[in-house]
Amino acid sequence: MSDAQLFMVRAEFDQPALIRFAAHSSLPLRLLDDGYVLHAATRALFGDAAPRPFVVRPANGRRLTVLGYAGRDHRALVELARATADPLAVSAVDLDSLCSKAMPSSWRAGAVYGFEARVCPVVRISGRAAGGRPRETDAFIHQCLRVGAGIAVDRQEVYREWLAGELGRGAAARMRRAKLVRFQRKRLSRRDRSNGRAGLHRCERPDATLEGVLEVASAAAFDALLRRGLGRHRAFGFGMLLLRAGVTDA
Repeated sequence: MSDAQLFMVRAEFDQPALIRFAAHSSLPLRLLDDGYVLHAATRALFGDAAPRPFVVRPANGRRLTVLGYAGRDHRALVELARATADPLAVSAVDLDSLCSKAMPSSWRAGAVYGFEARVCPVVRISGRAAGGRPRETDAFIHQCLRVGAGIAVDRQEVYREWLAGELGRGAAARMRRAKLVRFQRKRLSRRDRSNGRAGLHRCERPDATLEGVLEVASAAAFDALLRRGLGRHRAFGFGMLLLRAGVTDA
């Protein structure tokens, strides 16, 4: 378990101001998604202290609400942004909207919580056989290819098994139940550093939100899981594990 305090931070961003920030940061607007723009903006505001993982919530009108885990509370983040950030980045966030809460410093093994997680359920495929680099593929598509044509595959069940594996990382938690509540194929922007390049490219990935109930198995591993997040693309709006109270294990 980390000795550093973990905080959940909430902030509201202005979408037109985010677009201006991206445009003046030489980011190609036609290639960008909300997760990438907010990744760039939070890094510009808070540097290495930026909340990660985080999740984006639509707010009223032109605003976006961001929830994330960070190693500093909102007061420290506001102070950092005011002292060091570019004014254009500061204009994209309502600094007065920042608030935070300290997460528990210890977790009880056997504690049961409801949860929600927006995740990118992909698996990595080795490219060694073809002489290429490892690549990502949708866990559902990967399972379809494994079982072969003509055999039905349940997307929800595949994603539940994928999520159970993520929650079980380091024996952190046991998934008691889960359901797929939202799914879409999402066009994402990522850096392409192959062949010495560093430009942005578009890729399509699964975007899934699951809700369910989990049980804490290891206090230290569960703390590490919250800090790390679930799956890949955790710096771009995926992988934040949100806990809920008032859960019955019916």
